[in-house]
This record gives sequence, C-alpha cells and structure tokens, in this order.
Amino acid sequence: MNTLETTRAFFDRYRRHDVDAMVELFATNGTIDYVPAGVAGPASEAGRAIWSALIDAFPDLTNDVTAIYVGDHGRIVTAEVTIGGTQAKDAFGIKNQGLSYSLPHVFIVHGNEDGEIIAMKAYWDNASWYTSLGRTNLNLC
Repeated sequence: MNTLETTRAFFDRYRRHDVDAMVELFATNGTIDYVPAGVAGPASEAGRAIWSALIDAFPDLTNDVTAIYVGDHGRIVTAEVTIGGTQAKDAFGIKNQGLSYSLPHVFIVHGNEDGEIIAMKAYWDNASWYTSLGRTNLNLC
C-alpha cells in the first residue's frame, strides 16, 4: 500500500468504527496530532483514545472524504474530510443534548516507504463543533 491507499483505508476503517484496524495502518512509532483538541502522541495510545471516545459519544459517527491531494513523491497526503454524527452521551466537556454536527476537517498524513502512517495531523474549527453541539461557554480567551 502507498500513503494514498493507506489514507483511504484509514477513513474506510473509521467509517466502520474499527479502531484496531485504524491503528494497524500506523508505523510502530506513528503519531497523531489533533491540534484543536490538544491531543497528540502515539497513535496506539492517543489515537486509540480519541477515536474510541468519539465513536462512543457519537455512535453514528461517519466521514466523507471530499478531496485528496498527494505531494512529496506520494508520501504526504492531505485529505479534506467532512466528519459528523449525533451525540448520544456526555463527552469532551459537552453535555449530551442529542444534537448533531457535520464539520469539515483537514488531515495531513505522512507515510513511510512501506505506506505506513508515521504522522497524522488534523485541523478543524473546534468552536463551531462545540457550538453545533450546544456548548456555549467556550472560554476561548
């Protein structure tokens, strides 16, 4: 698999809520950095934790890859992805009100020569995410 195929496989596995299979796509020392959430570290720990928590809180969580760009001889992939779901339990400091969100994200994926993910960085508008789920005390300053 190359990095493009691995990136597509990651989001396919994410749609299936298969966290173990998502983690398997990372190199042993592969990392994530979910910038707006302040979550960074080994995919086997930090990734597993945030993906499991999201799937638990949003059991209908889904994603739609809307665009993909390949650079650096195929080893860097940027994916535009819309992620959404309906909240079913309190999580991430957000009281469950049964509200839904659909929010564009950008993922930058760095792969190694074997197509394994060595680093994944994600960005989204966290204030919009909180607001769409009914959290109004954002304490952004």
